[in-house]
Amino acid sequence: MPNSQAIPWKRLTVEGTAIVLSILLAFWIDAWWQQRKEQKETDTLVSSLYSDFRTSQAHLEEWLAGNERTLRATTAFLDELRGRAIDDEMRVPHEWLVAAVAAPTYSPTDTSLRTAVATGQIELIEDSDLRNALAIWRQQLDDTQEDELLIREIVVNHLVPVLSRQVRLGRSFEFDAMINWFTGRESVDFEGTYNIRVTAGFEGVLAERVYYTTFVVEGLAAIYDTQAEILRLLERQSGEH
Repeated sequence: MPNSQAIPWKRLTVEGTAIVLSILLAFWIDAWWQQRKEQKETDTLVSSLYSDFRTSQAHLEEWLAGNERTLRATTAFLDELRGRAIDDEMRVPHEWLVAAVAAPTYSPTDTSLRTAVATGQIELIEDSDLRNALAIWRQQLDDTQEDELLIREIVVNHLVPVLSRQVRLGRSFEFDAMINWFTGRESVDFEGTYNIRVTAGFEGVLAERVYYTTFVVEGLAAIYDTQAEILRLLERQSGEH
């Protein structure tokens, strides 16, 4: 074909290369932007989790101390009760009765974690140590809350009915004073004693209350340690970016 022109391979090669490089650059920019977006979301999540767990840690210190105070008082009540015969009357310090009917439940500040799980953002956390710690924390929390609910059932269905037949609980216990005693936020001096008659089954019910309170104290202590580890891991992840 004498009239045909030579194919400009060099120009076509340059143009083709430019097109390929443009496409690759576009993919790289898109991937970089997506990675940057995900990193920003991860940083926001880590910051929110850290804020929530730091709040929970301060709250838990107070809650753990309150349950330890409750355990000491109810144990003293039980020890005194065990040395008495049925139908004996015993003088019980006001604080012991407050401890016997105290049944609060610990609620952490976990809005960020719940939202992350519900929306799937929890997958942004790639640190296996942190994910494992969060899973352990949730299991510890569920177990401890189960024991707290058992204590509440014992108090509502057994201890309060028994004590209310002997003590006018509505007049004897002021809610704010009881909360202040449990949390230790304000000094509360409960004065006076109450006459309590030892009845059949009361020792067993109180012993059950002490038993589960021991589990709650141990559970809260474990949660405290796990929360401390979670905070450490969140700090590490935040420092890596």
